[in-house]
Amino acid sequence: MTKRIIAYVIGLVILGFGSAFAVAGDIGVSPMGAIPFVTYQATPGIEWLTTGTVSTLMFLVFIALQIIILRKDYRIIDTIQILFAFLFGFIFDFAIWVLTHLADWLLYGLTQPWHYMVQFGFLIASIVIIGIGLVLLISAKIVPLPPEALCLAINKRWEKTKFHVVKMSLDSSLVLIAIAISLIFIGNLSGIREGTIIAALAIGRIIPFVRKVMEPITKRIS
Repeated sequence: MTKRIIAYVIGLVILGFGSAFAVAGDIGVSPMGAIPFVTYQATPGIEWLTTGTVSTLMFLVFIALQIIILRKDYRIIDTIQILFAFLFGFIFDFAIWVLTHLADWLLYGLTQPWHYMVQFGFLIASIVIIGIGLVLLISAKIVPLPPEALCLAINKRWEKTKFHVVKMSLDSSLVLIAIAISLIFIGNLSGIREGTIIAALAIGRIIPFVRKVMEPITKRIS
């Protein structure tokens, strides 16, 4: 159990930093960070409403959706997701602060195309790191974060669906909602760029590959 708890916490931190890499790269936030980032940009006058805070609120909505989908099959122990939702919000905000400063340092004085190449490198790092974090969280078999728990709930309710397909569908939906919020309240596509679309299509596909590569590690966890 100790190994699983350690793996879960590490996975949570990795996932937070993976999402923050996309924010720092500034060519499109990750699908999971799209709504929080756009909402934060659309509410500059509300100081407490940080990207991490919006992430926490969004996760609480996902927990409610799980209850609706699973009904009597929803486990009471899964309410611990609420705790981890708040923890992830703090990690996400901290990771954004750290990696934004790192990106500013790396990009300082760079001209094109090197500037964009570094930004694209941040995006690729984000996709891979998010995949690693998700695999660790799932392998720990404690409780996944609300977005992944929602995918698993859908997967359980409709058994013919595949997890990575549901994940891709959820990511794409989050991006579309973020686009709507951005256009309505900001007037342009803030934070939604080519990197967001690439991540929405790639994260779900990379999970089976990462799971296979990390199999020697995940076997020790379980």
